[in-house]
Amino acid sequence: MPHPHEPVPTSPSTETSPRALTPRRVVVFGGAGAMGAKAVETLAAMPEFSEIVAIDLDASALERLTAVAAHVRVLAMDVLTDDIAAALDGVWGVVSALGPFTRFGEVTLGAAIAAGCHYVDINDDWEPTLTALEHGEAAAQAGVTALIGMGASPGVSNLLAKLAAEQLDETHELLTGWPMGTLAPPEPSGRPNAATLHFVHQTTGTVRVHRDGEAQLVAPLEKRTIPYPGYGDLKAWIIGHPEAVTLPRTFTSLRVCENLGTGPEWVFDRIREIAARVDRGELTQADAAREIEAGFERPAALQHSARPERSRPAPGLWAWAGGIVAGAPAHVAAELTRFPADGMAGATAIPAAIGLQLIARGLISQRGVVTPEEAVPPAEFFAEYEPFCTNARFEDESTPLVTIGRSQN
Repeated sequence: MPHPHEPVPTSPSTETSPRALTPRRVVVFGGAGAMGAKAVETLAAMPEFSEIVAIDLDASALERLTAVAAHVRVLAMDVLTDDIAAALDGVWGVVSALGPFTRFGEVTLGAAIAAGCHYVDINDDWEPTLTALEHGEAAAQAGVTALIGMGASPGVSNLLAKLAAEQLDETHELLTGWPMGTLAPPEPSGRPNAATLHFVHQTTGTVRVHRDGEAQLVAPLEKRTIPYPGYGDLKAWIIGHPEAVTLPRTFTSLRVCENLGTGPEWVFDRIREIAARVDRGELTQADAAREIEAGFERPAALQHSARPERSRPAPGLWAWAGGIVAGAPAHVAAELTRFPADGMAGATAIPAAIGLQLIARGLISQRGVVTPEEAVPPAEFFAEYEPFCTNARFEDESTPLVTIGRSQN
């Protein structure tokens, strides 16, 4: 007898009414937040899912989601104190956008495994990523696919890294990165935005990277210069993230694996000053986040300084691989050229929804706790993702969604 939550392979071109044929109820934890609400909206438009249940502590914010679609309903609850098992009774799959994952990640993952529900989250902290991977055997025994870190970064970034690494005969170094963009404003309550708090957490203390072929803890915000194909020297700074934890599990020949942020050096100088005050105990992480959200004024000495002329913009979401091709050293970069229109919410929540959709179609079949580079087929993922990506970084609309560049010494 098949497992009651086993995915049924489907094809959009042949299954005209999957809600009627294969009922699949999905729960979205953190459904009232920006990421969660976008996940609800995206899942509700996918024919693979018959009912979407948005769960959040904020009852008033949840009510707005009932207008998304007739098959969306809401449930106000506290996952730490209320009966989460009852909420997952009869549920086929879970998407968790409930952060911080240092607090909620193991709670939602454990509940999904106990209920036999397939699971996708947007976990972007490296510490709870390690914790989640410890549940791999339990998930496999339960017949569950638990796909963790399936957002923009980690998530799409991992798939870009996989594409870059596949261009090399031997991969020795694998980097992922993204630019310092405009951070979201503080929440209406005056609390710092969760994304900014996450950024402070990953730029203070120590973070895990992969160096000399093994895991190491290092101080974040260390500067690197990367020979980026088609762009030139790309300045970047180390930021803690799950990619540096998970990619070496798949690409076992790696000597170096790190996640980096890019942007003006003076911005990272200011961030380093704030991070140092946090590390010395002079500033809380919340106060540091507030300072960052207040913004930085460009130094007067740089107001009229000339910027280097480039033939193209700096990469947005990217991955870079260094290694060997045909016996010679080579560098490969894979980057995303277009993004969803809804900013960070769309860039993060839409990949998670597609992840669950691919599980439903049987295109992700590996059981256990898995990461994007292990389980998600890049071609199928990007085919589903491309229609959502309307904001272009390049003027040429014919530019592919993912571009791959290579330079060889």
